[in-house]
Amino acid sequence: MINKFIYIPLPNTPPFSVFIKEKNQAIKMKTYTYLFSIILIISFYRCSSKEIIQLPITTSSPEALEYYKRAMLSYQVGDVIECNEDLKLALSIDPNFAMALEFYKSQNQRENIEFQLKAKSQFQNISEAEQKIISIRESYREGNMDKALENAKWLVDNHGDSYESYVWLGLVQSDRYELDDAILSLKKAIELNKDSYNAYNLLMGHHIGAGEQVMLPADKRDVELGMKYGDELIRIRGDHGYPYHFKANVYRQLGQFEKAKPLYEKSIEKRKGRSSEPTAYLVSGHNYMFSGDLETARKRYNRAIELEKEPNWKFVLSFYLTVSHIFDNDYYGALDNINKVEKGLSLYNFDEVSLLSRKRDISWQKLVCYAHNQMEEEAYGALSDQVKYNKMRAKLLNDDNVFRNVKSFEQYLTAWVNILFGKYEVAKKNLITLRGLQEKINDPTAMHGYHHLLGLTHLMEGNYEAAVENFKKGDETDIYFNYFKGLSLKAAGENIAAEKIFTDIININFAAWDLAIVKKLAQKQLGET
Repeated sequence: MINKFIYIPLPNTPPFSVFIKEKNQAIKMKTYTYLFSIILIISFYRCSSKEIIQLPITTSSPEALEYYKRAMLSYQVGDVIECNEDLKLALSIDPNFAMALEFYKSQNQRENIEFQLKAKSQFQNISEAEQKIISIRESYREGNMDKALENAKWLVDNHGDSYESYVWLGLVQSDRYELDDAILSLKKAIELNKDSYNAYNLLMGHHIGAGEQVMLPADKRDVELGMKYGDELIRIRGDHGYPYHFKANVYRQLGQFEKAKPLYEKSIEKRKGRSSEPTAYLVSGHNYMFSGDLETARKRYNRAIELEKEPNWKFVLSFYLTVSHIFDNDYYGALDNINKVEKGLSLYNFDEVSLLSRKRDISWQKLVCYAHNQMEEEAYGALSDQVKYNKMRAKLLNDDNVFRNVKSFEQYLTAWVNILFGKYEVAKKNLITLRGLQEKINDPTAMHGYHHLLGLTHLMEGNYEAAVENFKKGDETDIYFNYFKGLSLKAAGENIAAEKIFTDIININFAAWDLAIVKKLAQKQLGET
């Protein structure tokens, strides 16, 4: 969830220096926090007729704060390497800088956990607002979305004059699928700061696909409104390519691929030499793929992989070549690419945990291809590898949240594979176990996967009404299971509702494994309808 946890200063904040000599370090840190807040308020007041209030950030060094602010500006537009470089500089000056510790992203996953724990150890030295932000992020890692909401509401209740409080609340509400409330919160953030980039970003993502961003149901999405939010992103950060790529996504979603092309090229131009340049080539490749030019699409994907310096992201980018084959219903081509990536894992120089993560990802990719190409023996072999690598990784990380997620995911995947190969009674036993695990999680979305798979089981057994009811209890924006919901509705005689779902699916133009599997199947269903 890369772009979800972002503190965003107002762009172009003037530099400043403060020098205070105190014998007591705790007093010193609190004094800096207070002075930083005052100076920020004064700076923004001078630049604007409306006072822009930000949440306090605690550090022992004004220089470290400047590096942190710059890092967050990079983070919001996907320049991960630049962000980490500045966070590293901030921490070299102030090793106890809690917010820098929390946001720093290492390739070593155990190191990330150590940084997060160190950030929490600084709670007595930082503001309560910072404590709540760190706690929100921790809640995401724990899967405790009730706790995340509680902390976000505290920010609004205690810092309701800061636009950032409403951005955090809007983010959490979005991820809880409380989208009407989220929209109100994000609009309040904009009311307090018309240049709230993150608020516009989240609002646009409700209407236009943006990776892991939670979208409104298809019938509530407003592409024109999404476009207006995109124009605001360009106004605020026209210095960077990301807003152009996001607006190009609008045209791609509309199927206006030629209109999207110059905006994607603008994104490439603006990102040249930056760590997000590979992303610019990636999304341009998506545009070519959906326009039917697979050859150019794969050239763009390969260029993205070539430019990417960060090993984990280089690996992730390679998956889109695999997805391009799945879109073409070429599972053998997809498997060839997966095997090629697997053979090259040694070239990435991963640490032990990251290597297991990548092996786990590869086994999952194989599982998807084998299962949907009805290669039963190979699918169960990939499932076994997936479970093995997950357990090995969890043991190394030694984290309760990871152990819990591994148990749930094992039952989920096993049930899924059993359903796809007609072993419904065995799958039901997996689902009973899954339900027991997920019911303990304080997250309104925790049971979505359970209902998806129970709905799929009912569909395969011919109990169409029960299938529809369970799919309705799941995530109604999930493309893969929406396809099966459409099949259930069609089988139950609700042809109009089914046709709408299939139409919505074929009109999606965003590259993802689930869409790759079902898009052509939905087209076929519409032909039959």
